[in-house]
Amino acid sequence: MARMVAAPRDVLAAQLSQAGMAAAVAERVVPGIGAAMGACILPLYRSAAQPAMAALGAGIEAAAARPGLALRPSEDAMTGTDEQHRRAAARAGARVEVLDGLGHWWMTQDPDRGAQALVKFWESA
Repeated sequence: MARMVAAPRDVLAAQLSQAGMAAAVAERVVPGIGAAMGACILPLYRSAAQPAMAALGAGIEAAAARPGLALRPSEDAMTGTDEQHRRAAARAGARVEVLDGLGHWWMTQDPDRGAQALVKFWESA
């Protein structure tokens, strides 16, 4: 994390773009990356380990009491498999909306399509 926040801004922007973030967005995000962000990211990533993840998912069925939407960018390999996403959505009673061709940074790749999926869900809820 220290290496990431210390990287030259152009290198960091290029890395984010290579990971799928829209280049124009990466240029705007990079100035906000610093020690404070690193201090936030580490606990977040560490909380994604077991047994913390199992504990977080233990009550997922309770989410079915309200309408839910699970956005599933088809090219996002950073957050689990399609099967894992669909199983969690089913347990939560959530509708799955596939964002075909989009990856982890879907909201920067095609913000209009993401917004349309959200609006469609809100209108149906």
